[in-house]
Amino acid sequence: MSEQPTLQRGLKSAALAAAGRGWRVFPLRPGSTVPAVRDWRSRATDDAERIERCWDTGPFNVGLLLCASGLLLLDLSPAGPGDRPPLDLRLPGVHDGADVLAVLLERRAARFPFETYTVAGPGGGQQYYFAHPPGSPCTPRLPVAWHVEMRCAGYTPAAGSVVRGGAYGLVHDGAPQAVPDWLTGGPLHPVPARPAGARNPLDSRSRPRTTSPRPS
Repeated sequence: MSEQPTLQRGLKSAALAAAGRGWRVFPLRPGSTVPAVRDWRSRATDDAERIERCWDTGPFNVGLLLCASGLLLLDLSPAGPGDRPPLDLRLPGVHDGADVLAVLLERRAARFPFETYTVAGPGGGQQYYFAHPPGSPCTPRLPVAWHVEMRCAGYTPAAGSVVRGGAYGLVHDGAPQAVPDWLTGGPLHPVPARPAGARNPLDSRSRPRTTSPRPS
């Protein structure tokens, strides 16, 4: 009986910790990575008062809006059964995205900023957070190699979120570093900045749901 309040407090703390960095968050369904609110892009917020009001109503996981939070994510994902790397990466010890990153670093004699903010996924993946260059395009997905990709559009479950397979755990609590050029194929080309729109964060008039949102 005592586990639920403890989980809820932990998730609220996770949401507030992300917001304290200036990152915009919104609730995900408990135990899930599905948004618990409609219009989550426009309603994501870093306002502590609204976050507390929201997470006081339930043990919601924490969705983190990437591009609006000034973040790029390097996602190293695990391989599934029978999922084999391409021939050029079919080497001893290469089993997942983390192994591929090690090969890429060796081939390029490149340095990787492991001191950047890092989260471990519940399925064995790793997520490295980088600073998104101001004015650069928000690319949905940028494949780098087998089970290695960059992305900044959309959202990711923040550290502290809990799903059936486990939790998203904080590995390194550092500031997001500049993304290495070799990961993106070169500097991200800036685009004209759009006028800042009015923010529409979470408020008490729109309570998050604990059921699946209907298609809009």
